[in-house]
Parts: sequence; structure tokens; C-alpha cells
Amino acid sequence: MSALVIPVIALMALAVVIPRLLAWIIPEGVRGLIVNFALSFVALTALATTYFVWSYAARDTRVFDLIGVAPVAGIVHFVGLGLSSGLIWAPVLILSVSALPRHWKVEKW
Repeated sequence: MSALVIPVIALMALAVVIPRLLAWIIPEGVRGLIVNFALSFVALTALATTYFVWSYAARDTRVFDLIGVAPVAGIVHFVGLGLSSGLIWAPVLILSVSALPRHWKVEKW
């Protein structure tokens, strides 16, 4: 059970932290919110995909052999798993990004 709970909590925490970190770099405004959401979405998908690759490889290292035989199919499979995990972290990401305008100093929402 902890094999599932820990990654879920980590992804949800990252869905809060990543947009806040990006908010320091990206300018305030509606365009900034959209860019922040897009970059956060890509980052979380990449992190979830990386976790799934690591998780599969921890069980059986032949996963890398299969990716070597059919690299496109392997990448598509793991990115699909990363996107599917968005059911867990995407609502938290949406709430986190939607709360960013409260901290704006220059722009008004």
C-alpha cells in the first residue's frame, strides 16, 4: 500500500510546489498563468513518466531491453501512464495555479 501512497502524495505535493516556484520566474498576468500551467503540466507529466520508468525497471530490468527494441512504443506507453496519473495531480495543479493571482503585486485579476 505504501508503494502507492508515497508517489501519490509526492505528485500532489509537486503539483503545489512547481507552480509556486515558476511564479518567481514567470511574469504576472493571464498569459503568465497560462504559461505557468503549461510548464507545470509538462514538468509533472515528465516526473510521473520518469517515476513509471523507474518503477517498472525496479521490478524487471528487461524493460530497457523492450524500450530498445521498440523505442517509440515504449516512450508512448510510459508517457501515457504519466498522463493517466494526471487524474491524481491535475486537480491539485489547477487549484494551485488558480490561487497564484492572490499573491500578485503588480497585476490585478
